[in-house]
Amino acid sequence: MIITVLPVSPPHVRPAVISDGGARGEDDITFKLSDVMKTNISLQNQKEAGLAPSVIRESEMLLQYHIATMFNNEIAGQPQSQHRNGKSIKSLRERIKGKNGRVRGNLMGKRCDFSARTVITGDPTISCDQVGVPRSMAYNMTFPEIVSFHNQQIMRHLVQNGPDTHPGARIIIRSDGNRVDLRFVKSSSDQMLDLGYVVERQMQDDDCVIFNRQPSLHKMSMMGHRVKIMPYSTFRLNLSVTSPYNADFDGDEMNLHLPQSYETKSEIYNVMMVPFQIVSPQKNAPVMGIVQDTLLGCRNLTRRNTFVAKDIMMNILMHVPEFDGRIPIPAIIKAPGIKGPLWTGKQVFSLVIPSPRINFSKMNQDKTDEDDGDIVKKTMTVSAHSRFCP
Repeated sequence: MIITVLPVSPPHVRPAVISDGGARGEDDITFKLSDVMKTNISLQNQKEAGLAPSVIRESEMLLQYHIATMFNNEIAGQPQSQHRNGKSIKSLRERIKGKNGRVRGNLMGKRCDFSARTVITGDPTISCDQVGVPRSMAYNMTFPEIVSFHNQQIMRHLVQNGPDTHPGARIIIRSDGNRVDLRFVKSSSDQMLDLGYVVERQMQDDDCVIFNRQPSLHKMSMMGHRVKIMPYSTFRLNLSVTSPYNADFDGDEMNLHLPQSYETKSEIYNVMMVPFQIVSPQKNAPVMGIVQDTLLGCRNLTRRNTFVAKDIMMNILMHVPEFDGRIPIPAIIKAPGIKGPLWTGKQVFSLVIPSPRINFSKMNQDKTDEDDGDIVKKTMTVSAHSRFCP
């Protein structure tokens, strides 16, 4: 591309900074534009004066250099354009590119209210659609709850707790629009609640939030999660949900947005929640599944020679969500040289299957030596009664 007309950025793009002494500090782009103008005027004068072609060629090269370094001051093999103090000039390209540039830093990753950001860590004990939120964040983030006949007592309790006790409230907005900050309220008359008032209550367990990891490349980069307030200072999320976010735990940070109306809340609950996003609209296939430790654990637990002793069995049962207290009959009750009963790993695994709702059969494609390459189809069935079968 050959530029015949040079576009000049408006002053909003290159604002001058006025210092305390009243001195006007111009932007780097303004400096470059003045260099371009000076060189251009000088070139015009040289041409009119009829100077030697070598002198004119040198001025043309200088003009070319100033224009090139205004757009990109990091050209390989080209000396950087600098201020008098030796500091290199920030070109237009540097403002746009990279993590702190216009696009990633100011447009895609804007700072906004009712949002939080911190480092993420994995947690195998929480559900796929949950997110562990630090208690310190729950103190600061609020949802405007309208006081009604149904929640008046709950709201009154939150207001009495105030901003320093969780779960509490931070602000009361009266029907005339006046805001009462509960940090500075002394008398109980100021804490009075009436129907129609709005209480900005602190974030609580099972509030729904939007969770996001940048760069947001597809719709599963922003999903709805249920809050679980936890100690410490990181967001906790289930390992299986890392694949759609493309997240890992080597220092990644993620954003959390708390909705500010019942309509938004309803939309998140009914459209954006993680369980609704498992099957991807891109390829009609699951975007998340069992990964890493979970997958390895399932494999090792269901091997033929895996047996589980009573103490480990009890520890595992603590983590089974719908355990009804009925323990299956052990596969090995007594054997020489073995202390206590033993269960097979498959028995433990079948306790996790939500019986009696599951009845699943799948065609399995296995090759054996006898069939000489022909595919033998075997059927694997997990019946509703698998839970108590040894």
